[in-house]
Amino acid sequence: MIINVEINDLNFIIRTAGWLDTNAAPALGAEIEKIVKAESIVLDFKELEYISSSGIRQVVAAYKKAKAMEAEFSVINVGNAVMEVFTLTNLDQKIHILPLAEPVK
Repeated sequence: MIINVEINDLNFIIRTAGWLDTNAAPALGAEIEKIVKAESIVLDFKELEYISSSGIRQVVAAYKKAKAMEAEFSVINVGNAVMEVFTLTNLDQKIHILPLAEPVK
């Protein structure tokens, strides 16, 4: 998995690519732990192909961290396979999740 963190003032965008599974989840968790103060935390899953329960745990940890800091939190560019996992776990009811945008024709 590839993780890219973009910081603009107190706004964090964490982009992931590949599989967010048991092996990769700790790396995402480490990036989330580095955030000490934020106005917003965005997880961009445009290139994420798969998410396991370990990955879901990291998403929930990021959500809780953002709430504790009174920061905005969202997950954007979620593909169908990953969105299905969010739906099955009912996280789509608790977390602001935006599906992958269709390209403009």
